Amino acid sequence: MLLRNILHNDNFKVVFRYSSIKYVALVIGLVKGIVNAASLGPELFGILGNLILVLSYLAYTNLGIVYSMNREYVLYESKGEEIRAENVINTTFTALIILSTFLILTGVSTTFFYKGDLRNYLVLIFIIAIFEQYRSFYMNYFRLTNDFKKINNIEIINSIFSFVLIVILIKYFAIYAVLIAMLISGCIIFFYGIKHLGKIKFSIDRQVIKDLLVVGFPLLIYNLGFYIITTIDRVMTIKFLDYKDLGYLTFSNQIAGGTLVFITSVLFLYYPKAIKMLNVDSNVNTRIFLRRTEKYTKYVEVFGVVLCVTGVILIEPFVDVLVPSYDISINIYRILIFGTIVNQIAYFFNVFIVSNKKQIYLIYIQIIIISLSIIFNFVFIKIGMGIIGIVLATSISNVIYSILQLVVYLKILKVEINYIRTITRVYLKFNLIMAVNAILVLFNTSFMLYSLIIILITIILYYKDFRKMLKEK
Repeated sequence: MLLRNILHNDNFKVVFRYSSIKYVALVIGLVKGIVNAASLGPELFGILGNLILVLSYLAYTNLGIVYSMNREYVLYESKGEEIRAENVINTTFTALIILSTFLILTGVSTTFFYKGDLRNYLVLIFIIAIFEQYRSFYMNYFRLTNDFKKINNIEIINSIFSFVLIVILIKYFAIYAVLIAMLISGCIIFFYGIKHLGKIKFSIDRQVIKDLLVVGFPLLIYNLGFYIITTIDRVMTIKFLDYKDLGYLTFSNQIAGGTLVFITSVLFLYYPKAIKMLNVDSNVNTRIFLRRTEKYTKYVEVFGVVLCVTGVILIEPFVDVLVPSYDISINIYRILIFGTIVNQIAYFFNVFIVSNKKQIYLIYIQIIIISLSIIFNFVFIKIGMGIIGIVLATSISNVIYSILQLVVYLKILKVEINYIRTITRVYLKFNLIMAVNAILVLFNTSFMLYSLIIILITIILYYKDFRKMLKEK
């Protein structure tokens, strides 16, 4: 049976270990946030939040070469072009050294525009950004080489070590303690990666860097666009509601991320294989390829629904017992979690688009979704739905975003098929359970009735799919 094969599969053990580390990191991240908030106070904690936001945007200064490294390395390796594959790694690493010089110079230049602590904070942020670029490189490199143990070690260093330093230092150095902890952890990860990287040649292959930039820049814009999509709800909350609502939303986002750690871990580790598998040529049998992709998509959907249903039922007793002051987050989470997993349902369609160098379509889609998301948010806020309206707008936007990726996938594949029928086949069940969940939330259904209805609708819609998956060999 599928379940027995999964439990005895070495790949499952790898994913389970990685997911366990991610859960530990998530818990530490939550505790770290509480420690920072309590120790710094609202004003300094707000400044730290803005600095972290700057750091998040500095992650996009690599022009997408780390993103494209995944694709180029896998495709060269699959063709047996080992030298070209090595050149991709060497060129990416060397390009990051050049980028580091740029970030240092930019960081130093900020000293002419800012004074006092803010000047020092920004210099530290730019230096931390350098190590973050290399941490991203190492995570992707070790994923490409299937060295998942080293990925786990990096996660441990990044979470546990920095947390310990913050606890020790924050009482005396406030924001500096957080930044110094991040800097020291980044430095340790940098040298850990260097030690285990193998032979690296400091060289830039002109053709390789050209390919990395041509593929990477649209991926950079795409990832930046996705970041904007995932932060619109926070921007709208700050603009039209208040920071208390933002706190509820942030808490719900963190719990939703924790709920889906296992499935996101699987998809993260599977990415190089998916890139290789979904790169097609003109001779592919499109109908067989479509059926295979839909089969993998169904796995993501079913496991995702199981995690969602488990989460939406357990969230209420979890909050009531541990953090009763966040009771408003219960309904926020229940809508948000389904809106989050619907993006994962489009995972294989998304990877297919990237693998076949059609990522420019993703940017077009994002422009549409960002516009729709802003409109939905504005409308729902104006009719008085508050924070629930914001997460509902986000979820609806994510559904449209996911479906449009399927449409682009079908367009690129050039398969002669009824688009409406295919979209219905892939998304109908999930959209039904998502709609039922939203209605129950909007009517403030009692916990027992809510749980009963959600379980029943899940069994009705997914029993056959789940049973079929368990029987597969």
